[in-house]
Amino acid sequence: MSLVLPMADWPAADLQMWVALRATGGPFDDRGALTHLRASSMQTLQASYGRWLRWLLTVDPQALGLRPEDRATIPRIEAWLSDLAHTRPMSRLAFVQGVIRVLRAWASEHDWSTHRRVISVLKRKAGRGDPDRKKGRILSTDVLLSAGLSYAAPDNPTALTPLNRMLRCRDGAIVALLALMPMRRRSFSELRLGQSVHVRDANIIISLTEDMTKTGVVWEAAVPVQVEPMLRRYITEVRPALLARAPRSHDMLWVGRKGEALTPGAIIHRTRTVTQVATGRRIPPHFFRDAAATTLARLSPEAARLIKPVLGHSGFRTAERHYIHAETIDAGRVYAALVERLKRGK
Repeated sequence: MSLVLPMADWPAADLQMWVALRATGGPFDDRGALTHLRASSMQTLQASYGRWLRWLLTVDPQALGLRPEDRATIPRIEAWLSDLAHTRPMSRLAFVQGVIRVLRAWASEHDWSTHRRVISVLKRKAGRGDPDRKKGRILSTDVLLSAGLSYAAPDNPTALTPLNRMLRCRDGAIVALLALMPMRRRSFSELRLGQSVHVRDANIIISLTEDMTKTGVVWEAAVPVQVEPMLRRYITEVRPALLARAPRSHDMLWVGRKGEALTPGAIIHRTRTVTQVATGRRIPPHFFRDAAATTLARLSPEAARLIKPVLGHSGFRTAERHYIHAETIDAGRVYAALVERLKRGK
């Protein structure tokens, strides 16, 4: 049984609430409180809220007869958190915060002060996620780039068949492009030829619209020269050949062995496979963003200031954190040099 109650099975009151929150209305009508959110954000909120409803249906079905805002008492929230104890702190925060965000938008006159304090506590416990999950898996950008390039090399002895060589070219291009242009998973999987990928004689331009970025910031850059030849070969030779393996026609950049558009999950799987083969570690796409920030930070404090435009952030919080990290690294280098001079008696 799914942990998320499908929307078709939601109580009538919750369905009415959701429709009202998403109502666009006419020029003289009130708009729903959540109409400004992107589709991906609404999907996340819908999943959190559906998980809340599934839990209520399982442990306290009578509560479903109450108004949506009246069900979310602190004792019920605490009981739900207790049953979520097996999940990561960041996941618990996301679930509860999503539900409260929906209910606050629906019933803004309700007293949510205690709920906000609960969320503050969850945020402190979650911190910046589980650091052990990334331990030993944040490699430098040059290592990830080399992994992609070597995997796709035409003379790779493990590429035994024409299809295998095509797939290795595609997967190597995925990893190499992510290494130097570390887009978010959704944006990367939604790349389309002629819309967000513009192939020119001189270069290839990647252009992400506001709807394709998490922050709503337009992002555009030319594919770096280290990756451009491989990506061009994939687009002009490999992709058409994969499409020809089945009667399919679409403009999605990343294509599977039967001509289908690769899903975000498939891209994650291919990325992990390539990095496992090349580095001995399974690296998911999102860790490429950490790799870029860490690599820039290790270069110099000045390079760390490139983190914001490279990652497409709207603010400087992440860049500032890595900038401080870079200054610490520089201080360590200076200190090590001083120690070495002392050892030599200088």
